[in-house]
Amino acid sequence: MLNKIVEQVSAPDMKLESIWQEPYPEYGSDGLKVATLLNHTGEQENYDYHDCAKPNPTPLLLKLTELHKFLTESGFNIMGSRLLRLDPGTFLHEHRDFVYLENVPRYRLHMPLITNDQAFITSPGLNVHFKKGYLWKLDPKQTIHSACNFGKAPRIHLMIDCYVEETLQALIDQQFLDQDALHTLPPLTEELREQLLNSAQLAYSAGNLKDAEEILLAAFCKYDLFALQDGLTTYDLLTQFFQRQSPARVLEERQSYWQERLVEVYPERKAHQLASV
Repeated sequence: MLNKIVEQVSAPDMKLESIWQEPYPEYGSDGLKVATLLNHTGEQENYDYHDCAKPNPTPLLLKLTELHKFLTESGFNIMGSRLLRLDPGTFLHEHRDFVYLENVPRYRLHMPLITNDQAFITSPGLNVHFKKGYLWKLDPKQTIHSACNFGKAPRIHLMIDCYVEETLQALIDQQFLDQDALHTLPPLTEELREQLLNSAQLAYSAGNLKDAEEILLAAFCKYDLFALQDGLTTYDLLTQFFQRQSPARVLEERQSYWQERLVEVYPERKAHQLASV
């Protein structure tokens, strides 16, 4: 079944290259691409997350007959589904999902279709390689996470957002985690932090503010930030970077933007952020 799904997804006549879109540029580096399969409207280019008891298939899913069959026969109470592609070198910023949706039990399931051993889902201090041939579970609202692909070829996962019901709960009751999929990240040290900030400074001095920001944002996927300071985030690294610069409106706006993201991802930091204004 998996091989047939991969064959269809990879088939030239599916013309996926013309369907992939990058709808979330503010949440990751270039190369984060999405193709929707099930959503609340059935529109191919609707990338919004909505609570939805009966999602509609997109034109792409209707062409991917093996995948459509799998989703239909899965028995899962599906809220939505999509293909998520990470091109080589792509990473997401540390984040949570479903922040503004109903507070009901749900999980995100990942089925790796095309992957490599340098593609990971990251939580603080830990990279997990989602191996092909398994269905992987993530609580994207409670777990601060990222995804990255530092391999040489694109990584494509089938993502299924599901409400918890009997079929899914039965799988959860039998879940296991292979220890060889876990990769502890090296600790961030004061010396490494300074190197990152200096690299960001060089990029900014060369006129590349986005590159400067991404040098620091990628640190979540490369280092255990908490090893240096409990609760340290890439958004704190960005604040430290901005504080080293001469005052400028564009930098003030960017710093404010990332502080808002910090509170979105770590709502417990809101009181601290307000107190520091």
